[in-house]
Amino acid sequence: MFRTVKCLSSIKKGDVLTFNTISEVWELATDLSTSIGVASEDAFMDQDDNSRYLVAMSVDGPVSAKASRDIPNQGGRLNVENGAVYVDNDANHTEIICPNFIDTAQRKAGELITIVIR
Repeated sequence: MFRTVKCLSSIKKGDVLTFNTISEVWELATDLSTSIGVASEDAFMDQDDNSRYLVAMSVDGPVSAKASRDIPNQGGRLNVENGAVYVDNDANHTEIICPNFIDTAQRKAGELITIVIR
């Protein structure tokens, strides 16, 4: 499922986002202390209001998110830093980074990878 939301103009496809209650826009997430979503595309200017940007944001299920670090082939528990994801098997939540496809090169920082948000 996705929603179109107000966001920063700098948001790119795969960025992990969280809601800023002060500015009331979605911006890069720094951790998992609040709900997250993932930008399904780059931010675009609102045609009805040139002063704001919008983005389609996925909020559950399998989505493509940007990796902040190299990702092991087995995947693991998801954590967030700088608007991207990494494996942290000590994390205490249900979000995961999916295992890699068979015979595929290891996933590198900056690439889009499959995660599952619940």
